[in-house]
Formats: sequence, structure tokens, C-alpha cells
Amino acid sequence: MREYPVKKGYKTDVEEIKERVGKFTKEVNVNGDMVTFTLPGLKKVEIQCGKKTLFVGTETDESYNQPTNSIKIFNNLLLEITGYDSKERKKRFSKI
Repeated sequence: MREYPVKKGYKTDVEEIKERVGKFTKEVNVNGDMVTFTLPGLKKVEIQCGKKTLFVGTETDESYNQPTNSIKIFNNLLLEITGYDSKERKKRFSKI
């Protein structure tokens, strides 16, 4: 799982994450503080909610033949739930 910081003003509670993920997929499962779902190209995506961060784990679907589409969808999802786009995330991770 990878840790993603969340921008100020973005909530990290399970219901908020479930609602935001619902824009990308119909089937969203909640188990405690873990939100699980699938996306095109990803068999399984797990988001564990923290106080100011989210922990995201993914399992790739090897049979999916449009990996760039999968990356775009995943980046849009991360933008929606963290408030940071891919350039901002890269900048934050490079500081570590």
C-alpha cells in the first residue's frame, strides 16, 4: 500500500471516500475503515482511511489491453479523493 497525503479541506472519512469513488464505479464495498472496489485495468483497489492520509493498494488486471486508459482513470480517482493531481503528487514524493 502506498500512502497519499490529502489536501486541506478534503475529508478522509469512509462515507466521503465511498461517495467520491462512486463517481468512478458502481460497486463499492466498505469494511471498517477500508473501501474496496474495481476499476478498468485494476482487479482490486483498496483505500484505507487515515486522519490526514489515505493508504491505497492496487492489484493489476494483466488481461486488460488499454493500460493508458487505466492510468488516466486511476489518476483522476486520486485527484478526486486527495485533491492533488499527478504533478503535485510527484513533487511531494520527490521531497521524501
